[in-house]
Amino acid sequence: MKVREDKFTVKTCECQVNGNIKIASLMQYLQEAAALHAEQLGFGFGRLNEMNSYWVLSNFRIEIVRLPKWNDEFAVKTWPSGHTRLIATREFVGKDQYDCELFRAGSQWMILDKKNNRPKNLFHLDLSLPKTGPKVISGKLKRLEPKDGYNEVERLRVPYSSIDLNGHVNNTEYVRWGIDALRRAFKLRGDVRFVHATYLSEVFEGDELNLLLSCSKSGHFYVLVRRTGGQSNVHVMEISC
Repeated sequence: MKVREDKFTVKTCECQVNGNIKIASLMQYLQEAAALHAEQLGFGFGRLNEMNSYWVLSNFRIEIVRLPKWNDEFAVKTWPSGHTRLIATREFVGKDQYDCELFRAGSQWMILDKKNNRPKNLFHLDLSLPKTGPKVISGKLKRLEPKDGYNEVERLRVPYSSIDLNGHVNNTEYVRWGIDALRRAFKLRGDVRFVHATYLSEVFEGDELNLLLSCSKSGHFYVLVRRTGGQSNVHVMEISC
């Protein structure tokens, strides 16, 4: 198992009003750590670009002990932890300067073909992906399924600023949209304890989306993002505070 460690410092523009890093900003750091490690191991953006392909995040869960604050330095350790025919997994652990755990996360990724946007068979690619590795999230990381009882709260048209290097909406944008909508609808209080996000379909600039929300008595909140005018779901998220 090849582990990479990167150290980051929380910037002013990445903070909430209480000084904690925003969840979407924290996810951007994890995305950066994963990209740097994949490049180092020979299956990053450059190598996949040669294969007319790219990585996409399929499923992600982060469990938070404590969020780093403005000007805090924190370390992110990450490693690839196995793969099946279509899914490659990667783990993350974040620690503060005293080596105390801040968060841990598990993730699932696919490689898509740029021509048809279809997933590629990882068994047929010469990328030296590890077959197995230790996981940090207890239990199997399952994909979320939409629940009953959602209420539509708003619509949005995807702006250019949400588009990333691969030409589609970046995975962190869905989380940002969802948390913003939940705060407006439910007046969320307290720190986020976990976020589980499942990605169902790519979204591009100019697409029109509906945001639907739901909550449970146990304090869990749910977000469903759906294309306007149809039943095509693109993103599902669960959050607990």
